[in-house]
Amino acid sequence: MKESNLRERVIMITLEQMKDAMNAGANVLSEDGAVLGPMGQLYVDDATGEPSWVTVATHSMGNPESFAPLRGAKLTGRDVRLPYSHAKVYDSPKMSQDGHLSPEEEQHLLRYYGLMAEKDDVATDQAAAAGVADMSDTSGRSGRSDTDRDRTQTSRPEGDYSMTRSEEQLRVGTEIHETERVRLVKRVVTEDVTMTVQIRREELVVERVPIKDGKPFFDDGEGSFTEAERERLYSAVETAFNGDTTEVILYEEKPRVEMDVVPIERVRVRREARTHDETVGGQVRKEVIDTERVEL
Repeated sequence: MKESNLRERVIMITLEQMKDAMNAGANVLSEDGAVLGPMGQLYVDDATGEPSWVTVATHSMGNPESFAPLRGAKLTGRDVRLPYSHAKVYDSPKMSQDGHLSPEEEQHLLRYYGLMAEKDDVATDQAAAAGVADMSDTSGRSGRSDTDRDRTQTSRPEGDYSMTRSEEQLRVGTEIHETERVRLVKRVVTEDVTMTVQIRREELVVERVPIKDGKPFFDDGEGSFTEAERERLYSAVETAFNGDTTEVILYEEKPRVEMDVVPIERVRVRREARTHDETVGGQVRKEVIDTERVEL
């Protein structure tokens, strides 16, 4: 496709609209509506004063911005939507942003975006034009192709020389993380318990009671003994001097230990939210705009 046909496209965005978009902090969008980056500088045509190029920060800070032509671009809200994909703009040739595009730089960008014929096609068109013998010098000058005019036209930044400065801002929030899990577990612990209890026991106590005026036991059958007294008398007489033995059973108390299960206390666990202040920090980057004087 020849450049003369491409130049017939109408630029839909005016210079005033572009200024308003830049002042509003507009973004540059790709053809599918994805954000390429914030709008950087606006370049206008030296001859017509119409907006022709816009820069967009498609790379990380410190790398040159990408140039994109405004032919076929449209306003979407306050943003500028280009008829090119993200990859097309991202991979575009990087030019020095010294405030002016030279004819060679602009031709290089136009060829990349397909808005200008390649060098071989231009040479063919020039050779065909030179082969016409009856073309006068006047007609030859007036019949120069639009490609030749593009080579002599350059673009410069719009008159206010504005630039968008960006910086990173620290945004701090909170999120919930699990810290620990608590279980209520009962376990059996054995401990020694010492208690004092009174124990009773019987002891043998021998009491000797002297018998005064003891009389001999004699039963002539005429006495007034009862049958019980008589049996005891006979028993005493029979065991006298025979080693009589009498058994007495003694008793004592022994401690007995029994265990009873008794509820002692109820344990309850509940959660409480406590708030404390914690200081956090981070590194943020910001752009600084300096002016440099370039000697021409």
